Amino acid sequence: TIVSEIDQPDRVLLVDDNPTNLQVLYEALQEEGYELLIAQSGEEALKIAEGAAPALVLLDINMPGMDGYETCERLKENPKTRDAVVVYLSARGDVGDKIKAFDAGGVDYVSKPFSFEEVIVRVRTHLENYHRQRRLEEKLALGFGEMDGAAVERRLAEGENDKVEFKSTLRTNLHSGKPDRRIENACLKTVAAFLNSEGGLLFIGVDDEGVVLGLGADKFNNEDKFLLHLNTLIVNHLGGEVAQYTRASVREIEGRQFALVECLRAPNPVFFNRENDEHYYIRSGPATRSLSPRELLAYIESRGDS
Repeated sequence: TIVSEIDQPDRVLLVDDNPTNLQVLYEALQEEGYELLIAQSGEEALKIAEGAAPALVLLDINMPGMDGYETCERLKENPKTRDAVVVYLSARGDVGDKIKAFDAGGVDYVSKPFSFEEVIVRVRTHLENYHRQRRLEEKLALGFGEMDGAAVERRLAEGENDKVEFKSTLRTNLHSGKPDRRIENACLKTVAAFLNSEGGLLFIGVDDEGVVLGLGADKFNNEDKFLLHLNTLIVNHLGGEVAQYTRASVREIEGRQFALVECLRAPNPVFFNRENDEHYYIRSGPATRSLSPRELLAYIESRGDS
């Protein structure tokens, strides 16, 4: 369960091996109402962060022992600290250094020497984004709800309807035994239609009668590869911004695996785009259909999208 702490003071961890730099940062931020924590090494920062769960870390790169890159990587590897926003502070200005910093998991890079005003504005902006993301996660968590095994079996037994659809495979044509874009497209069209309507559930590895066939026909090495391919399809052909309104998982019934893709209603229109061909899909009863430009305008107006 995600608990919002937006009404509590934000915890900001300042990490630098130079006491003078820490004092400057502390003075710059103390009037902003944050709960400020201090660490003088990467190792100390990891210990403090695990216990205090700061929302943001201002992290120096050049430190003896564990440098800022490794510190950031370790923060991102720990489930207790991986959501913290990491902003680097460094005199290094080389493009390669910045790329390495971002690859390690940081979101911003403030060059030394810095001004009080710049640090304050960047911290404030990143904390606003942090809370915006937390609110969205809370909303999505409530929207998806819980789908336990009993609930999944009930939906399978109910059969296809305006909010449930079954697909035998994600990418393999069962007649030819080979990957087929038309099969992928059919799954993507269904996801787009659910996002444009009132949400729904797409079962993959299930035949039209609700019988679980399994995921073996798609010939992925493991379930992670399957989910990665599915997510890549959604991002590439529906848009990265809508991926957060879907949640995919691999489930199992009587030893047979299948994929469950839960879709929420997206706040904005979602278009399916592949090979420069763009369509808008909605659910119409137990089917997915494409709207003409005139139908699309009328539908969006009735739906209340801007």
